[in-house]
Amino acid sequence: MNSRPRPSALTQISRRTVLRRAGIAVAALGGGSAVVFGIGHSGRYADVAPACELMFLQRREYTIMAALANTMFPPGNAIGLSGTDARVPEYIDRWLDGQGESRSGEFRMMLMLFEHGTAAFGLRVRRFSDLPSSARERYLRRWETTRLYSRRMLAMALKSALGIAYFAHPEVKRRIGVRHRCATAADARPRAPRPA
Repeated sequence: MNSRPRPSALTQISRRTVLRRAGIAVAALGGGSAVVFGIGHSGRYADVAPACELMFLQRREYTIMAALANTMFPPGNAIGLSGTDARVPEYIDRWLDGQGESRSGEFRMMLMLFEHGTAAFGLRVRRFSDLPSSARERYLRRWETTRLYSRRMLAMALKSALGIAYFAHPEVKRRIGVRHRCATAADARPRAPRPA
């Protein structure tokens, strides 16, 4: 008979066993996260009908623009027109159609990064356009106040474009009291020649 004491289970675990089991656990968590991300970020976009035929934006990009416009200018705001009521996505569509391919492509990439950044920066399973309005507002605020300069600038670029589009709508201008004047009395006077 063997008189040696039997080693405990803890002393039988080697470094290789620990690393192997940790690797399996990390792979399982990573695979599970990829499945959850794939389900949350690869589904169909909501069918949002544009007010006119789209010239540049695809339907999914239009949906993202509509969600962002209604986050910045929600229904029931002080002016009384939501972002989609003021046709912000349609304005952006026409504006991008007039830009060169490189500029409009850059805007498209910014939009997609913002949409799917919920997985990287917000740690959310759902993309921006699928979030409820309160979560969209919080997500936008995090982009505006982050310590990362590039994220702040991306949020500022998107907000600037949407703000220009919103305040270009004739009804918004009328409601905030902007009057259109084609010319002033000073414009009617001849211009003095420029000194050489």
